[in-house]
Amino acid sequence: LFYNDYKDQVLTSLLSVAQAVEFLGGPQNVPLPDNTSLALVVSYSYNAADSKIYGANIEGGFDLPYNINLDFNALWLEAKVVKAQPIQDFRYQADVAPNDAVFRSIDGKRLPRTPRWQLNTSLSQTFDLPSGKLDYVLSAGYRSAQFMTIFNGEDFTPATVERRLDDRVGGYWTFDVGAGYSHGTDNKLRVEGYINNLTNSVHEAAIIITQFDNTRFFTRPRTYGGRIRLKF
Repeated sequence: LFYNDYKDQVLTSLLSVAQAVEFLGGPQNVPLPDNTSLALVVSYSYNAADSKIYGANIEGGFDLPYNINLDFNALWLEAKVVKAQPIQDFRYQADVAPNDAVFRSIDGKRLPRTPRWQLNTSLSQTFDLPSGKLDYVLSAGYRSAQFMTIFNGEDFTPATVERRLDDRVGGYWTFDVGAGYSHGTDNKLRVEGYINNLTNSVHEAAIIITQFDNTRFFTRPRTYGGRIRLKF
């Protein structure tokens, strides 16, 4: 079991210079060099919120007959903002959409990239052969739904639905498989084969939302290959 109580947690967003200046109290508080473009988008980090992160982690395994091993790691996680100053809605740009690029409350929002449930499990087995050992492993992982920005996909002006604000990634499974052969009793020669992301299930690993973009970075597709290891 674990419990973390954060004070003044640092969050990072993409803001135009104009928004960053407003966030800091206006031009009187932020001297800028001459000819600075207020539309320039910059990465801005700030002490935004108090949050609570707590949950439970269970890890274990079973030694089964025939050299079969079943291992698992399960995590339940809660991670929410409990007190925060309003922050600029960085999904809009102040010089383009001033009525939307305003300060919004993030109290009660779930922290980005914190799925409530996570599970990793593997099934492995080893066979003794006259010439060496043969083994395999089957792995599975699950992530429940999660949000990729601190606004949790909320559209504060629902009269005009904007799909680009959707930052929710649904829950998904991944599966990996691998097998290998170790020759002799000294394991100096080993041959392995593997397939990662067996079902070729690709999902968003990160999402960046700005005034004009909804940029998504994805997990790796199915990959496979082999390895040979020789010790001298």
